Amino acid sequence: MRTTSKRRPRLVLAATAAAVLLASACSGGSSGDSAASKDTGPVKLRYWDMQWGSDAFQNQIKANVAEFNKTHPNIQVQFQQLSWGDYSQKLLSAVQAGNPPDMSGGDSGIPFTMAAQDQALDISDLFKKWQSDGTFADMPEWAYKKFEFNGKDVGITWQFDQRAIYYRKDLFAKAGIPLPKTWDDLMAAAKKLNNSSKGMIGIAVPGKQGTYDTDQFYMTLVFQAGGSLADANGKPAINSPQQLTALKFEKDLVSCCAAKGTASWTFTEVLKQFEQGKAAMAFGAGFFANDITKNAKKLAPNVGVLPVLEGPGGPQARHSVSFANPWMIYKQSKHPAQAKEFLAWMMQKENLRKLYAAEPGGKWPVYKSLLNDPIYQSNDMIKALARQSVETGVDYWYPSNKGGVGIASLGTGMADTAINPVITGQRTPEDALKDADKKLAPLFQTK
Repeated sequence: MRTTSKRRPRLVLAATAAAVLLASACSGGSSGDSAASKDTGPVKLRYWDMQWGSDAFQNQIKANVAEFNKTHPNIQVQFQQLSWGDYSQKLLSAVQAGNPPDMSGGDSGIPFTMAAQDQALDISDLFKKWQSDGTFADMPEWAYKKFEFNGKDVGITWQFDQRAIYYRKDLFAKAGIPLPKTWDDLMAAAKKLNNSSKGMIGIAVPGKQGTYDTDQFYMTLVFQAGGSLADANGKPAINSPQQLTALKFEKDLVSCCAAKGTASWTFTEVLKQFEQGKAAMAFGAGFFANDITKNAKKLAPNVGVLPVLEGPGGPQARHSVSFANPWMIYKQSKHPAQAKEFLAWMMQKENLRKLYAAEPGGKWPVYKSLLNDPIYQSNDMIKALARQSVETGVDYWYPSNKGGVGIASLGTGMADTAINPVITGQRTPEDALKDADKKLAPLFQTK
């Protein structure tokens, strides 16, 4: 989990979250609450969110809240920042105690965790408004389709968290290697650029157990192979031909062209290896672009972002992993109408733009019309990452979120039971996926 502004988490520590079953669910007030409370004074809302980025970004969150309060005197929002170390437990404990915030942010799966406990407010009326006023026409479909869950709308994406493969343009040019467009191209480039005698690896990827970083490269391959974590009925699709294809490819790629210590690497080691000029390519998070620009200034002009690759799944499966991070409203809110008003205001393009601008290259837009904004034009890396997040980005719940609760409950299960054991040679891909399916499939049981 992320504890500094340089890292971006994605899934809830769902072994804890999934285990928490409430004895009863409180229903909260109706959406017809008046604009002012029965008591004198403005309605007071509580908004909790994580430390998503730098101090500048967090200060802009506070500035947005202050602006809302100023322009909406009948509604006053109190913001509370949570840490990534225990935010899920704080939210779950607050729900259980009957005292959750009115609205919160969270990881990509938290609306499903809360919906499973009947604690996520249905915001279908906002979805209808956004559909009719053109808001959704300016958003990638997955940004809102993801949170249409069990006949309800339980959250809305406010930012994407992009993953990509960075590459050394100078090394590719010197070796006469064309820009990879397919898995075969990637393998060929990695083999040609891998040179142990010169201390150069073809590609750096994370492979450590117990970290969310490891499964992100693997899931990129799974999607490009045409696979998923759950099928259209919400059943686990872990032990599938597509996942086997992806796992075999990653095993071969790591065996031939990655560092011997890959099995102990997170994004920290991947980024360090790349910035020190010891890797020709590196799979990493969107924040790599800013870090490279700031901390590897001589290297930065020679760094690009590979196009999203075509794998065995064909052109229709050209996907990149881009986590759709949501805002949601809690069913126990005593002021759901006002909470929806605040959420709708925060989602307005001009207000989201202020957040994106506070940390250029740190947040990726949910509005397609912002791709040409100066925020995303500062360098080729940021420009490419923004476009990929909007045009090809999906996350682990794609293409159907019927298995939403199970996927939110996986934690680092895939990294621990399948990916790491395969790249270390402890298990064959076939055996590892069978074992992963056996251990993780019960998380998808709904009854």
